Amino acid sequence: MHARAVVVDDHPVVREGLRALLSEAGVEVAGEAADGRTALAVIREVRPELAVVDVALPGLSGIELCRRIRRRLPQVQVVLISMFDEPAWRAEAARAGAAAYLLKGMAPAELVEAIRRVVKGERLLSEEEADKVLPLTPREREVVQLIAQGKKISDIARILSRSPATVRAHKASAMRKLSVHSTAELVRTALELGLVRVPEVTGG
Repeated sequence: MHARAVVVDDHPVVREGLRALLSEAGVEVAGEAADGRTALAVIREVRPELAVVDVALPGLSGIELCRRIRRRLPQVQVVLISMFDEPAWRAEAARAGAAAYLLKGMAPAELVEAIRRVVKGERLLSEEEADKVLPLTPREREVVQLIAQGKKISDIARILSRSPATVRAHKASAMRKLSVHSTAELVRTALELGLVRVPEVTGG
């Protein structure tokens, strides 16, 4: 079965390697992008059967890109690739509609076989996988969102009309669920999983 793919990664060397793997799997690379927003435009134009997307993209995260692709172009199967073998990431990838979550450290033959299976219509991430890790609650997301915007615990407590102790408890719960150990890791991971967004700055 002939299939075409768009490769999305911000490192040219990684895109080159993925091109070689896809070729070995019998997949033609019909387009490339280095960030999520460009990728959406390329995918709309090319209409590939497959998108191979790095999770940690600049700007729009790979998981958020996956959500948008699946919502707007459901015929495009998405394979997410990552350095991180964390249950929270796999669960969020499954919830986003990815067909597979593959690790960059896998043997090339394993990656090729997984891509072939996805092209044939298999889904390597199960619905059950999406339930393995509880997603952040709306309140936890709200707290992490405000932390990502640079707000202090005292500011967040005032904004949400909650005590600082309650805000700290929500933050601690979010960190536990995402398997992170610092505020910087919490913000970075939540952004890359598409759980929160940094407001875009527009010139004026």
